[in-house]
Amino acid sequence: MVATRQTPVWVMVHLTHAAIQVIADRASADILHIKGPTDAALRARPHYSTDTDVLVRPAHMSRFLDALEADGWSRLTNFDNGSPFGHAANFGHSSWAAADVHRSIPGLSLDPAQVFDRLWDARQTAEIAHRECSIPAPPAQVLIQVTHVARSHGTGESETWSQADDQLRQRTRALAAELGGEVAFAAGLGELASFRDARDYALWKHWSAPEDNRVVEWVARLRSAQGMRERSRIVVQAMRVNRARLRMELGHEPTRQEIAAEQRDRIRHALSSGVAALAGLLPGRRGAGDGREG
Repeated sequence: MVATRQTPVWVMVHLTHAAIQVIADRASADILHIKGPTDAALRARPHYSTDTDVLVRPAHMSRFLDALEADGWSRLTNFDNGSPFGHAANFGHSSWAAADVHRSIPGLSLDPAQVFDRLWDARQTAEIAHRECSIPAPPAQVLIQVTHVARSHGTGESETWSQADDQLRQRTRALAAELGGEVAFAAGLGELASFRDARDYALWKHWSAPEDNRVVEWVARLRSAQGMRERSRIVVQAMRVNRARLRMELGHEPTRQEIAAEQRDRIRHALSSGVAALAGLLPGRRGAGDGREG
């Protein structure tokens, strides 16, 4: 038997960026390649992603997704159940690395169409797997990486920020303010204490802290929500099992028994998280869990 060598994940990611760009070109859809190989020049050492991330112009999303699925891509999650921020849908393909299709950047409160316009106008090009791809300018790349760190429960580091010179840092802070991302950006840098009065302070405190208490998360999401419609949607999400995520974890369509078991685990976890959250309010524990705020 002849041994076959498996293609390294980082190579597959590069090839997938190129393949997705081909699809976008055919569909006349504007996309920006983000994270992964796009910000390599801003890091001190190689960073190998396991999936491919693209941000799509909102007005072009429908035709881009149609083109993806026509090319053999399968939707694993929708935007609403792909993440707590509802910012990306996950796609898989038998020949390529996984792809995260973003309709927005978590932490940026400006309208997604306006955000895309701003990033697109300042875009640069990079050759990924011998294909010309549009990528954000350095300030936007740093902003995206820092806000990603902000929702990593303290497990990441702002490497692109630590490598940035003073001029790039100033431009990045200005862009964060312009796009309504100051709170998330501060959370990624450990400066969240400066925004205690912000509406979404509790949300980013949760996501940037090492602890992952689901009750605290849902309360924070409710506090930062705008309007009853968004609050109602969050309540429904909190009560319902995310079948798409469960399907990805199990590797098959979940059975009724598996869904019921997940619902029971969800309730038990909510109860234990509630007890932990209440314990944090007891005398002597106030202020615990502030993470890197200092």
